[in-house]
Amino acid sequence: MNGIDVSKYQNHINWSKVDAHGIDFALVRIGMGNTANQVDPHYRENVDQALAHGLHVGGYYFGYATSPADARREADVCNQLLQPYRGKLLFPIAYDYEYNSVDYFRRVMGRDPTNEEIDSFACAFLDRLKSYGWFVNIYTNIDFIRSGRFKNAVKKYDVWLADYSGGPDYPCYIQQTGSAGHIPGISGNVDIDVSFRDYPTMIRAGGYNGYPKSARTAVQIDTTMDLSRPHGQYYTVKTTCPQNVSLTAGTGGVVTVVPFPRTGNDQLFALVAVGRPGTEAGIYTAAPGEKPMKRFAYRIK
Repeated sequence: MNGIDVSKYQNHINWSKVDAHGIDFALVRIGMGNTANQVDPHYRENVDQALAHGLHVGGYYFGYATSPADARREADVCNQLLQPYRGKLLFPIAYDYEYNSVDYFRRVMGRDPTNEEIDSFACAFLDRLKSYGWFVNIYTNIDFIRSGRFKNAVKKYDVWLADYSGGPDYPCYIQQTGSAGHIPGISGNVDIDVSFRDYPTMIRAGGYNGYPKSARTAVQIDTTMDLSRPHGQYYTVKTTCPQNVSLTAGTGGVVTVVPFPRTGNDQLFALVAVGRPGTEAGIYTAAPGEKPMKRFAYRIK
């Protein structure tokens, strides 16, 4: 699914033109900080108009927390601002703690926050907002991940990754692929996003209760984005699970799945492209007792 993320910096948006351009979802900035008067001035207009034109909508909240308690206050404000849209938002609500957040902490506290502190702020916000029944995720970039700033947050919650290098360099379910997009109906640049997960189906299935049952699985996988290979070539996937994993192709005659022996909790599968060019199969995983979950699409080119 193709999307954009917007804030006051896009000013007034012509959502009819955005919809006509084939945009599927919009992630709207809600606000920032620990008081409701810091709501994004275009938040309600953007959400109302995007929903009216049939787009799926999620959001993000910019954090300036200096303690876990402060982050929980931010989540309380975010929940307050979200109330008119309960049951209407079919994409996650993200916590966005960036370099400006670190600069603010430095000005207030007289030092840099530690990686452990930053991680604790994100987890405090997301845990609190999830407790209110919203589906949440963490917005971040490769620098923050590699430096360990969100060590626990990225394990607990889906990742929305800012990565403009092509395919994502860290497993994620939403990738912000650029900041200089040009979309009819929007003056100037806009951030461009792609979702690798069908959030509307998941959220409709489970409601706003954190992670719905349809999103839960014991199987970790090292590939979360769609891919393509020429006929005759193969791609190797690694799964991690305490139990034996079933990995299958949803369409016959497109991909042959060749399992390798397990090593501890890890298992490799070779996915051999055997179909005709242009054919495609969904790749599904399941642990014993689970329904198969689609993880990505495999296309023959």
